[in-house]
Amino acid sequence: MLKENLLSTLWTTSKKFNYTTSCATDTLPTGRTYHTPDGSYPSITTILGKTSDQTWLLKWKERVGEEEAARVSKIATDRGTLVHEYAERHFNGEDIWDELYKEAVDVIQMSRDLIRTTEKGVEEIWGQEQVLWSNKYKYAGRTDMVGIWRGKPTIIDFKTSKKKKNNKQITDYYIQGCAYAIAHNEMYGTGIKDVAIVMTIDNADPIIFEQSAVPFLPLLKNRRMSFDKLQTDSST
Repeated sequence: MLKENLLSTLWTTSKKFNYTTSCATDTLPTGRTYHTPDGSYPSITTILGKTSDQTWLLKWKERVGEEEAARVSKIATDRGTLVHEYAERHFNGEDIWDELYKEAVDVIQMSRDLIRTTEKGVEEIWGQEQVLWSNKYKYAGRTDMVGIWRGKPTIIDFKTSKKKKNNKQITDYYIQGCAYAIAHNEMYGTGIKDVAIVMTIDNADPIIFEQSAVPFLPLLKNRRMSFDKLQTDSST
C-alpha cells in the first residue's frame, strides 16, 4: 500500500500554551465529572445529553428494542473512538497508515476523510485532546483540536456520522464548541470566537460546518441552568 500523500506541509504544530492534558474523571449518577484543580464539574457532553430532547431516541429504542439499540450504539461509539484516535495520532506526527489499512473498510474511509478534510483547513495546531474547564459556568470537557483554522483562532471538533446532517441538526455540536471556546479564553486569555466541525460520514463525502461561537452562548447558559434544575428536581 502506497503511503498517503497528504497535506502535512501546510500545517504546523505550536507549543503556544502550557496545556493541561490530564484530569481525573468519574462517571457519577449525574454523569461524567471532571475533577479539575478548581473544582469538580460536569462534562459539557453530559450537560447537553441530559438536557436534550430525547424523544427520537426513545422512539428508536422502542422500535428496534433495547438490545439492538445497545448493539448499534456500541458499534458507532467504537468506530468513532478509533477514527478519532487515528486522526489524533496522525496530527501528532505518527505514521498511522500501515496500521490503519488493517482496519475495517468504514474505519479506513472515515479516518482518511477526516484527516484529509482537516488538513485543508487547519494551519496551526495549538493542541489536541486538551482538557478545558470554565469556573464561571462550571463545566469541563476535552476538545479534539484547537488552533488556527483558515486564518482564525478556532475550536476544531471531529464528528463521525452514519448519515449526512445539516446545520439545524447539529445545534448541540455548536454549543459544545462554544463551551470549549469560552473555557479556553477563560484559562489562557485567548479570544477564540469560531467553531469548525469536521464531520466524516460513512460511505459519503465529509462536511465542514463553520460558525461563530457567539450566538450559542445564550443557549449554553440556558442548558447549564436546565441541568442544575434537573439535579435539584431529582434530589427532592
